Amino acid sequence: MKKIILSLALISSLALCSAPKHTSCDLSQVGDVTLNLGGYGIFKKANYKAIVETGKNFKTIFIGSTISVKSATLTITDIHADKRIKGKPRTGIITVNLDANNTTQKIEMNYSYDKGDFSAKGVQKNGKNISFTLKIKALLCSSK
Repeated sequence: MKKIILSLALISSLALCSAPKHTSCDLSQVGDVTLNLGGYGIFKKANYKAIVETGKNFKTIFIGSTISVKSATLTITDIHADKRIKGKPRTGIITVNLDANNTTQKIEMNYSYDKGDFSAKGVQKNGKNISFTLKIKALLCSSK
């Protein structure tokens, strides 16, 4: 009976040890944000107002955050990631509301995230390009 109990304990501990370990990091926007608003100009130091200082993923740190310059404000309303391909940059769609000249337009922008650099590009209703770039830093990474 003791051998059976010891065997079960050994098998259980081996199974737990071989389970894949997941890592988790807190993400945070750092540094200057560059905003290119077709028709308004290129702003190398746009005002970025984070909804939270750090978060576990792009949704928590971006949705509700704003990027503003002079008389235009981008509010990030949604983000959807494409399927992750190992070794390639992360990509997806980020949705923003652009408030400028007393009008609001919803714009879907393609984003890319690679080695801390996040960039998004889209087209306004008037056909002019819109883009922004910023840095994302992984903080407090740990294994679970």
